[in-house]
Amino acid sequence: MALASDYWTVVGDTLCHTYLEAIIEPENQLLRTMFLMDLNATIRRLQSSDVHEEEIIEDNVRISENQDSIELQYNPNDNFLRELQGVALSKKLQELQVPIEARGSLVDTILFRASEFEWKYQASRKILRMRVEVDLYVIDDDTDGGVETCDYGVSRFVPASALPVEKLRRTKAEVSSTVGSEATLMPCSHLYHGHCIV
Repeated sequence: MALASDYWTVVGDTLCHTYLEAIIEPENQLLRTMFLMDLNATIRRLQSSDVHEEEIIEDNVRISENQDSIELQYNPNDNFLRELQGVALSKKLQELQVPIEARGSLVDTILFRASEFEWKYQASRKILRMRVEVDLYVIDDDTDGGVETCDYGVSRFVPASALPVEKLRRTKAEVSSTVGSEATLMPCSHLYHGHCIV
């Protein structure tokens, strides 16, 4: 599900600092290294009118501090697991309002630093507690005279373009309450009324 913050434009450099807080010996032997990550994302929102020739006018910046944590089992040599953990970390960054254009490089940086901590401290199959701090500026023109038009803590749907919706397969519903009515089949195999897809 897309959030309004997914489409904010990142301005300037995205800062990402990672810190190893502790190496914990597990009570039971682990199959792979466990990372407990405390994530802190500082989002500095401004309007496009606050950016002039790559220079940011700090007067109108609205700052959001978003925090959460994630637990990852990680092995840099297991590509499938790496991909799964990357997706989980990207989703967590999305929940912290990090725009989509910054998430890919942040996931790569965080996972690289995690594997670097594991290697440097020879902490394979241990629990590593990490702190990750992300700081970035974004353009958020979705305001009206300084008043936000939506609650950024709530998901907001972004309509799909017409072409992908038109390509969805139509089928007959076989659910007891709507047998025989037309439904739209999503790629995930869920059925929806055509008018329910935005």
